[in-house]
Amino acid sequence: MSLTLLLLILVSILGTLFLVALSMLVRSMFMATRGKRIAGYPDPRSALVVLDLQEGYAGTNSRQPVTIPPTNGLIATVNRLIDGAAASGMEVAYVRQVFGNNLFVRLHGGKRQGRIIVDRRIRLINSNDFEKNRTDAFSNGEFERLLINRQVNELYLVGVDAAFCVYYTALGALNRGYKVTVVTDAVRSRNDMARVLERYRRKGIGVITSEELLALTRRISP
Repeated sequence: MSLTLLLLILVSILGTLFLVALSMLVRSMFMATRGKRIAGYPDPRSALVVLDLQEGYAGTNSRQPVTIPPTNGLIATVNRLIDGAAASGMEVAYVRQVFGNNLFVRLHGGKRQGRIIVDRRIRLINSNDFEKNRTDAFSNGEFERLLINRQVNELYLVGVDAAFCVYYTALGALNRGYKVTVVTDAVRSRNDMARVLERYRRKGIGVITSEELLALTRRISP
């Protein structure tokens, strides 16, 4: 076999590997998951989902400048919503972005550095703590099963990034028949928020302020 032919084979293999990695990257970052549509529950519930507010993302040494500044305002708002949700009987779930340590992850832009936990300033009221390695939280089957087991049919989303993880989680929820609302002052993005919120509206995703959601939770408190 000639050297030229060997080089052609090597280039072909590398090209194929690159395309596979690129396809996985696109699927991970820019595609929502699909799943079975939820049932019509006799006594449906709502859930507050806290996305990617974790150590290394929302702290002062954050690798995600999307949350700084002003981090403290976001954290305080999310904590008020968690308290309101708990008082009203609404479910609360926490989802963290966790990377492995392989070529695909490095192409994704991630790097695993020890255990990744929810930001210490975020109020933890239960053990509903889930990991994901895609933008869409529904890529974690345990998270999806929690919502089904608790007969949740409506989600309120907070956290980062409003243009990516929050957005694609919202689309994943819509694909399963959930009603989805994003809390406008409890999300952050480096993108223009007016455009991001308009994209939500076009997709049929609701938008609400934290004060509006807190007023709602007060009305439904037991």
